[in-house]
Amino acid sequence: MAEAVATREAERWGWEYRGREVVVVEQHDPPVPAVPPPSALAALESKRATAERLRPVLVWVAAGAAVATVVVAVVVQPLLALIPALVALGVVWLCWGRPELLRRATVKEHQLWLAACVSTMAGFEQDVQAWQEDLSERERTRSLEVDAVRPWVPVGPVTKERVDLYGGTAAGWRAALLAMGTSLMSAGGRLVVLDLTQDAVVEPLRQLAEEHGAPIRASVVPEHSVNPLAELSADEVGVVVAEGLRAAEPEQSESRGVDATLVQQVAECLKDAPVTFKRLHLALQVLLRQVTPDQRGLLTRSEYATLTDLLSESARRSAEARLFRLAAGVQRLAAVTGDAAMDGWDGEEVSLRVFELSHRESELTASLLRHLLFQITMVRIQRGELSGRGERIVVIAGADAFARPELERFDSICRRNGLRLVLLFAHLRDSAVEVLGGGDAVLFMRLGNAKEAEQAATFIGRQHRLVASQFTYSHGTNTSVSTSDSTTRGNSASTSESSGVQTSDSRQATFGLLFSRRHRSGSKTSGEQYSESTTGGTSWSESTSTSASSGTTESTSVGYQRTYEYAMEPTVLQGLSPTAFVMVDPLDPASPRLGDCDPRLGAL
Repeated sequence: MAEAVATREAERWGWEYRGREVVVVEQHDPPVPAVPPPSALAALESKRATAERLRPVLVWVAAGAAVATVVVAVVVQPLLALIPALVALGVVWLCWGRPELLRRATVKEHQLWLAACVSTMAGFEQDVQAWQEDLSERERTRSLEVDAVRPWVPVGPVTKERVDLYGGTAAGWRAALLAMGTSLMSAGGRLVVLDLTQDAVVEPLRQLAEEHGAPIRASVVPEHSVNPLAELSADEVGVVVAEGLRAAEPEQSESRGVDATLVQQVAECLKDAPVTFKRLHLALQVLLRQVTPDQRGLLTRSEYATLTDLLSESARRSAEARLFRLAAGVQRLAAVTGDAAMDGWDGEEVSLRVFELSHRESELTASLLRHLLFQITMVRIQRGELSGRGERIVVIAGADAFARPELERFDSICRRNGLRLVLLFAHLRDSAVEVLGGGDAVLFMRLGNAKEAEQAATFIGRQHRLVASQFTYSHGTNTSVSTSDSTTRGNSASTSESSGVQTSDSRQATFGLLFSRRHRSGSKTSGEQYSESTTGGTSWSESTSTSASSGTTESTSVGYQRTYEYAMEPTVLQGLSPTAFVMVDPLDPASPRLGDCDPRLGAL
C-alpha cells in the first residue's frame, strides 16, 4: 500500500454515476471561396452597351456626313469635301469598329476572369479539405478524452469528522469498508477496525492490504487466546470490566462506580503477575470464600493473603451479591481469553489494526466480548496509543449493541484525540435512531424494514412540489329531431257575362261629267251579341319537413396542489442494491447523492 501524505481529496467511499459526455467540438467558420470580382469585365461590358445604344444616332450622323461630302464636292469644292468625308469615316468607325473592339476585349477579359475563378476554386477545395481534416482530428482527440473519463467517478463525504452508516448487508459492508479503507490507507491513513458483527466484514480489506504488503495487525477474539487486559492499570481494569459487564446486562440497576471500585481494588492486589481474566476470577472467588489456599492456582501466597484481608466480613456480606455477579461475568470471559498480549495496539507504522469477533461464539459470550473490546478501545484512545502521524480512523462495525451515552462518549473521546469515527449500524432503531444526525455525514444502505426506511427518508428531508390533486373530465352529447306536416285544400269558382249592340251606316254620292247629278247610295247594318262563361276549380297540396341536429361537448380540467413530500421515497431505500448507498452531507451542495461501493465499478 503506497505511503503518501494524507489528503482529504483522496477519500473515496464509492462511485457516483455521471454518465458519458456527448462529444461536442467547437467548429470554426468554414472557408469561403474568394471569387475575384469582375470589375474590369463589367466596365468593358458597360462601354460596349453604351456604344450599341448610340449606334442608331451615329448611323444618321454618318449618312448626313456622306450627303454633305457629296454636296460640298459638287457644289463648293472637292478639296473641302474631305472634311465631312473624314467625319463620316469617324462616325462609321464609332458605329461598327469600336463596338467590335470592345466585344473582343470583353471576351478576352471574360476568359481571364474564368481562369482566375478556376484557380481560386482549386485553392478553396484545398482549404475545405484542410478544414475538414482539422475538424475530424479535433473530434477524434475529444472522443479519446471523453472515453478516458470514466462514467463512475469517486464520491465521498465533504465533512471529515464522524460518519454514520445505517442498514445494508454483510456483503454491502464488505464493499463499503474495502472502498473506504483502501482510499484512506493509500492516502497515508491509519485504520483501527472493530469487527463486532461475527460476519468477517473486514476480511476483504485485510486480504487486499496483505497482498499489497501493508503492515497490518489482526486479532480474532477469542480464537487467538489473547489477554485484553494486558498493559492496563488497575483503575483501567476496573473501568473496563465494570462498564463491559454493566453494558452487557443493562437490566442491572446497581451503581457502576461501586463495581469499578471493587474490580480496581482486586486488580491492585494482583501485583506478582499480569492481570488476566483467569487470575481476576480466582481473586473474586477468594473474596467470596470459595477458594482455599491449596486451590489458589495462578495466585501467589502473598496475593491470596492480601485478597483475604481486603474486605471485612460485614463489607464482604454487603457486597456478596455484587461480587457473585462480577465473578459470573469474569468467569465467562476467562473461559475465552488467554495470557498472550493483545497485539495490534503498538507500532505507528501499522496501517491497519483489526480486532474481529469470532463467529463461533454464542450470543451471550459475544455480547460480553463486544462491550469489552469497545471499552478497551476507548481506554486505549484515552491513553493516546492511537495518536501519531497520518490521519487516524476508528471503525466500529456493529455499533447497534451500544447505547447512546456510550457512543456519544466514544465520539467525544475520538474528537478530543483527533481521531475520526465511523459507526456502522445494521438497523435504524433503538440507539441508532437516538444518535442519528449526531455525526456529520450519514450513509444509508438498503433498509428493508418499512419503518426504518421511513425514518431515513424523514432524515433526508422533504421538499415542496406541485402535484395534480384533481382531474375532471366531462363528456356530453345532445341530439334533437323535429318533424312537421302541412296539408292545404282549396275550391274556386268564377262566372263572366258580356253583351253588346253594334250598328253601322254607310253613304255614297256619285256625280257625272256631263249631266252631273247627285246620286246617293248606302247601307245600314245593326247587330247584337251576348256571351256568358262559368269556370271553377279545386286545389290540394300536402308537405312534410323533417330536421335533425346533434352535438358533442368535452371538457378536461386539472387542479394542482402544493405538497410537502419526501425528497427520497422510503421505497427507494428499501429497493437499493446490496452495495448502493444514499449519502447525506450537510456541507455538500449536491446532497443527497446516490452512489455504489461495488469494487468492480472502480475499473469502469
